[in-house]
Amino acid sequence: MLADVNLRRCFASLAVALAVALAVALPVSASVMIALDLPTLVQRASHVMVVRVESQHARWDARRRIVTDVSLRVEESMKGGAAPGTLLVLERFGGAIGEVGMRVEGEPMFADGSRVLVFAVPSVADPAHLRPLGMAQGVMPIRARAAANGDDLVLPGGDGLALMQRVNGGLVAAPPAIIAPRALSDVRDTIGALLEARHGR
Repeated sequence: MLADVNLRRCFASLAVALAVALAVALPVSASVMIALDLPTLVQRASHVMVVRVESQHARWDARRRIVTDVSLRVEESMKGGAAPGTLLVLERFGGAIGEVGMRVEGEPMFADGSRVLVFAVPSVADPAHLRPLGMAQGVMPIRARAAANGDDLVLPGGDGLALMQRVNGGLVAAPPAIIAPRALSDVRDTIGALLEARHGR
């Protein structure tokens, strides 16, 4: 009997320890996803662009999920060939229609009039539309003239995601593609070098 009590106490202690460890390791209400570094984002994206958010429209898709179409005006294309001024539509899961709302943790959020650096791929549901690569990893906010040299500043993406990488057959926490705000000119140069190196192979 004493052995059974001690065993139950041991299991209870382990359960508490595991719960605490998970609470410390993962953000509340985060989606777990494999981290994509900057070279991977550049390689896999069909479009890499600086865009301005013009408008957003929520709708029901064919599977009765709420999807928001985000209209993006291209300011600069680093990959994909979209001309400045082109209007593209990017889909994100979630949004609100009337009193019904749906939120998907890890999907990027947008504010009308804001500027973002986008890494996007064609949507499976509608190839004429785009999807952010790696959910919020593929959308990096831009803060105007916030760098020390007066340049625009690119902020890390990945909000709402618990980013992981595979190590020795397991998963461990991983950083986003950029771990701290960087000048847009610096990010642009890095992306250009990655594209040049890839084309030079």
